Amino acid sequence: MIQLHSTKYFLVNFDEQNQLLHYIFHKTTEEMTSEEYIAELQVFIDLVKTYKPKRVLGNMIDFGFIITPAIQEWINLNLFEAYKQIDFQKIAILLSKGIFEQVSIQQTMEEGESNAFESRYFEDEATALDWLLG
Repeated sequence: MIQLHSTKYFLVNFDEQNQLLHYIFHKTTEEMTSEEYIAELQVFIDLVKTYKPKRVLGNMIDFGFIITPAIQEWINLNLFEAYKQIDFQKIAILLSKGIFEQVSIQQTMEEGESNAFESRYFEDEATALDWLLG
């Protein structure tokens, strides 16, 4: 796995053999502004367009940012649209421990459910990987 991006909020790695982008949001996301979150997502979208993964494993266990409805809409129009363009297949998400963060993540994913990719939530990485690669 190669590291593609790293900041105090966000780490993105790529597993070329499995066509898998793996991202991890850090606990510092509790301090993140909306502008910083969108900037991180824009970097992620650029990586999606460059590396064209078929799968994504999102570790949002320590995610401390609440995704507002306006940002959910932005994600639907930008990230989910990028997924459509690359024939993306699956995303597995390890959910945040915070209930408000969990709800905002799930609402965001529901915005994109009309898209042609599968999404599931998991509590541990091994089970998520089994599903992604199975």
